[in-house]
Amino acid sequence: MKKVFFVFVLSVIVLVLFSCSQLNLFEPRKSAVSVVLSSGVDGDGDTVKPQEYSSVNLQGIYREQAPWVKDIQHLYVKVSKFSYKYSTGPGAGKWATPTVVDKEVDLVNLTDEATWLTFDIPNGAVIVALGFEVEQATITINGSNFHVNIPSEKAKIVIPNLNWQVKTDESQIVLAIDWTRSIIKIGPESYMLVPRVAYRWRGELKKLWAIYGDILINDATPTVPLLIGLFEGTDTTATPTVLKMRRPRDDAYFWLGKHPAGTYTVVVWDNVTWYWDGDRYSIEGRKATETTFEHGKTTANTELHLRYSTSE
Repeated sequence: MKKVFFVFVLSVIVLVLFSCSQLNLFEPRKSAVSVVLSSGVDGDGDTVKPQEYSSVNLQGIYREQAPWVKDIQHLYVKVSKFSYKYSTGPGAGKWATPTVVDKEVDLVNLTDEATWLTFDIPNGAVIVALGFEVEQATITINGSNFHVNIPSEKAKIVIPNLNWQVKTDESQIVLAIDWTRSIIKIGPESYMLVPRVAYRWRGELKKLWAIYGDILINDATPTVPLLIGLFEGTDTTATPTVLKMRRPRDDAYFWLGKHPAGTYTVVVWDNVTWYWDGDRYSIEGRKATETTFEHGKTTANTELHLRYSTSE
């Protein structure tokens, strides 16, 4: 009896563990993305894009340049309401609810990166934009503290067109406010902050929903004109979605644009000739190679490597 009871209990435990494992299997996988603040951006393999604010109108405003900047001892800024826009499929995109996590940092003395917050996002999603606010700032010069005015239209920072795909379990966004170029003296004891932001993605960069690649003829860069067509599905007698003439050049690269997920076929024609039939121009060529593929099924982009031989 004890043996039977032991087997029964063991069976229940295994069943419960298996049920929990099943639940975990069907939960969407999440990745953690941390946001850090910096007064400068560096690092190998990253991309830096300064966010310029050249629209600031300084006409009629007393602006004094350096050397007064060297007298700044502290520049405290408070950032808040971080949000991000992400996509999990072509055409999709939504802003996440802004966070309630505020962070105050001294940009002048920020020698190391300061972690602001960490958020979870579905693995494989693509971050397409960022947004946050610089709410307040104070400056210390020669031991005296001054309030820093932040124009309302410049307090909200929006960084679009990022196309960062989350592929790893942990990634990082670095936001750097260049304080030496952001602080403006508009009077003897008056200062204004116009944030100039650089940003960096420490993860894997992707070309969101793009179809692109290269083509070689006889394992060499083409030296003849080629016509490349992209068709939806497998019917290459239909009207192509994209039709591009590729002229001879130094590289073998081609770009067919960004498209929704689905089945596509790419066709390459060589021996291309143009002729006039009296009403319109027409084009003829020899179908050299044809490739059908699934776009957006496992990744948010498709890179093609087309190869063919003229001896075939």
